[in-house]
Amino acid sequence: MSRPYQEIRPSQFITTFGPGSVVETGSGPVVLKALDTVFNAIHREPADFEIVDDRFSRLALDGARIARLPTNAELRLPVDNQIYRTERFPYWALCAQHRPHQILYDASSGCPQCPGQQQWERRRKAGREAIRFVRACESGHLDEVDWYGMVHTSRSCRTDHYLWHGGGRALRHVRIECPRCNTSVSFGQAYARPSSCTGRQPELGGQPSGSVRCTQRARIIQRGAANLRLAEVDTALTIMDMPARLHSVLSDRALLAALGVLHRVGMLNQTTFAAEVGRLSLTPEATELLSGTAWTDIRSALEQLLDPGHGETVSLRDQEFERLHHAGAHGAPAVPHPHRGSPPLFEIRHADVRDLAGLAGRMVLRVVPVSRLRIVMVQTGYRRLNPQTGGIVSTRFDWNGANWYPGVELFGEGVFLEVVDGQPPLRGSRVDQWNTRYSVAGDPQTHPVHVWWHTLSHRLMRTLAVDSGYSSAAIRERVYLKAGHGAAAGSGLLLYTAQPGGDGTLGGLISLVDRFQDVLAGALDDADTCSNDPLCCEAVTVGADGAACYACLHASETSCEHRNLGLDRLLLADNLP
Repeated sequence: MSRPYQEIRPSQFITTFGPGSVVETGSGPVVLKALDTVFNAIHREPADFEIVDDRFSRLALDGARIARLPTNAELRLPVDNQIYRTERFPYWALCAQHRPHQILYDASSGCPQCPGQQQWERRRKAGREAIRFVRACESGHLDEVDWYGMVHTSRSCRTDHYLWHGGGRALRHVRIECPRCNTSVSFGQAYARPSSCTGRQPELGGQPSGSVRCTQRARIIQRGAANLRLAEVDTALTIMDMPARLHSVLSDRALLAALGVLHRVGMLNQTTFAAEVGRLSLTPEATELLSGTAWTDIRSALEQLLDPGHGETVSLRDQEFERLHHAGAHGAPAVPHPHRGSPPLFEIRHADVRDLAGLAGRMVLRVVPVSRLRIVMVQTGYRRLNPQTGGIVSTRFDWNGANWYPGVELFGEGVFLEVVDGQPPLRGSRVDQWNTRYSVAGDPQTHPVHVWWHTLSHRLMRTLAVDSGYSSAAIRERVYLKAGHGAAAGSGLLLYTAQPGGDGTLGGLISLVDRFQDVLAGALDDADTCSNDPLCCEAVTVGADGAACYACLHASETSCEHRNLGLDRLLLADNLP
């Protein structure tokens, strides 16, 4: 018996699903609504499920806060209790029980040739038979296919169902006919023809089509297509140096806001700090901690939280790279999590760091095992149809005047790689082609150093999956590039695996550091060949993506943070480490 609900893990909600996504359930497809509907349904505040990462919020989210998706388990509700509200979509269905044609019908009326059914029976039947086609535009709108406008181009004939003739392997063999006026159209031709967009967003409610107009042209697409909804995910690595308990106390929203005002006007000192702590009436435990901590330690911690100069000039990712680079050279003691029972936030044991000579003898790689790390992933929005030119629809929601994004907190382990005493010495025609593209587009993903690390990352992920115990889809990448005036001022690569709780810290990745020479050799073996050659390498033109396909480089969508763009195995093959 099929379940009328669909179980979704919080991490899936961020990486794959989310508001505006079409999810298949036992009772038919639905669209997930905005996240604030969850908190309204359970009568809880988003602050009860907040993921605190002030650096991430300040530098990447314009001050917005992060809320995780509640689970049935923590709410002490049965697993089949649907806490997430959905909107039924699409509403048209195809009944295949009749011959010589099938019936395309409006679910609210039911199939006209299946009489005598109760309303709940009609709804359940329509859910099982939901049509697999919808229409969407690159601005992010989604709506039903305009069946009336498709069949009737000029006549004023209304009906709640159509006759569906034909089928088979090609849509051109399908004809849709109006049973009243007998007007028909080839669905194959209509499928390829753009139409006007209604501007509808089902996740905002069941507003009728035509409520808002959009200038983009919509096109018909299958509701299960991978490009119907492409999540925009931003991630941050927790790199705070301050003790976690002190960080937790100083991250109090009211206290941090008051101290921020004093900091901006140059009046933050030990006296004004003590006055604000007394005025806000913090908990006795927090007051005791602050009174027993030296002002120099508190001031250092506040500089990390409040210093706008550092936040304005150094990006979130550059801060992470600097922290990893410094920890690789000097180590980083374990930073405890503010909540008891949770894994440490960050740890690198300097004794486990290895410098590895490259196979070609052209560079020395520093291999840094990150035994503990915390990753916060936030879904900032989504695109439809085109991952590069499609407009981003934000998943931000407002709650009592504060902005929130959906996110998830993951813990794991990783391996950080960088070139000792410099950058990868790249040369060759492939480097010149990528430099030309970078000078025109200015996109860091097209910088040849970024392409080199990104390509090496995909080769390593395939090799690591063999020995680490993690599947290739469970290993993620984070490519770092500090570019200044066209040259790389710093670069590196973090390969990591992370899961909720402590499941991602089993040691499968960091245990390979001692024999990373073999891992690197396996990753670079046959880097210049592909089973799809010569198509893979000869399809490359200047200004296009490099030599890369599913057979040699492409990784799963859960692993690659750049949607398999900016890869070139020929550039790597010409510049082996």
